[in-house]
Amino acid sequence: MLILQGCSDTSGLEASWQDYLSRLSRVLDRDISRDPSGEVLHFPRTRDIAMTFAPSNIDILDFLRMRRCALRETIAQRNSILGRHGDESAKLLFDLRFLNEARECIQLLKDDGNDSLASQLSDAARLKQQELPKRIFAAGIAGDEFREFWKMPPDLRDYPSSGEDPSIAALARWQRWQQRWLAGNWEHDANDVLTTLGHIRMGGGGSLLKAEELNTRELRAAAKLIDQRISGRALCLKPSPTSSAQQFRNVLGSRFIGVIQQQASLINQHKYGLLKNIDTIENELFSAMAAQDAEVPQAYLNWLSQRTALLANATKAHQRHVKLAGELLSQCGLSPGGNSP
Repeated sequence: MLILQGCSDTSGLEASWQDYLSRLSRVLDRDISRDPSGEVLHFPRTRDIAMTFAPSNIDILDFLRMRRCALRETIAQRNSILGRHGDESAKLLFDLRFLNEARECIQLLKDDGNDSLASQLSDAARLKQQELPKRIFAAGIAGDEFREFWKMPPDLRDYPSSGEDPSIAALARWQRWQQRWLAGNWEHDANDVLTTLGHIRMGGGGSLLKAEELNTRELRAAAKLIDQRISGRALCLKPSPTSSAQQFRNVLGSRFIGVIQQQASLINQHKYGLLKNIDTIENELFSAMAAQDAEVPQAYLNWLSQRTALLANATKAHQRHVKLAGELLSQCGLSPGGNSP
């Protein structure tokens, strides 16, 4: 009764699998056997993906000589206690603001005859531009907001949902901004950037990973049940449907196709909405880092490889389940579409 109540909720992914596998087990007269749970995928530790940056070469005396520059206020804020201890997103905003204001300040210094300081500031701006891909990495995909985005929830009570994930639009904005910043257009709205990161933080990347872990494990368990009847005692001794074969097809239609594949469709929509932006963000940023001889931390590359494998395994498990189910139906003279000979 509890199982049926759980399945009445279209977001009850665990309950749907429990119901489907228990029905499949009864129809096929086989016990459910699940693979042991693998290691949970965790986002890399902060220290394992931290970036190092060159220290500023502008001292307090140089700073005082920038009296006509808006950059002077920016540097003052950066050198304040709040600025020195800001998070990675605050440091990115400072560097973008620095790069935006440096050009005008360099010209003003030249006009005032401070060619030496103008040259020093040019070197500082050039260094910040070279380090910008690393700064975007630290504040973006390696930052606290993305860490929360990928954090797996304790359960999947509200997943999958037909509602829009707020992080999808936020990721699209971040990708556009990142592309502009890397191209040398450092215009930005600080409040907009922080708000967008906040929306990314609220996203369901972790729910997606947890759901695909669950789907893979349960699809493999279902495949074992079906494979046992294909390779062992036949469900049908000749290609004509028995009552058990008809029940098997009904379970496939009502529970797998009618419930689980509907949930899988929502998950796939969510996955596409997230990954089309995340993949672009990662690929463009990695290329920019490589152009500046900046290495992506191995811990992040390992995490990315594991994340990709997890999602690919879910797809493979689904394809194998469908293939085996079709083989067993064919053994009994039935087709997945529901028409018996």
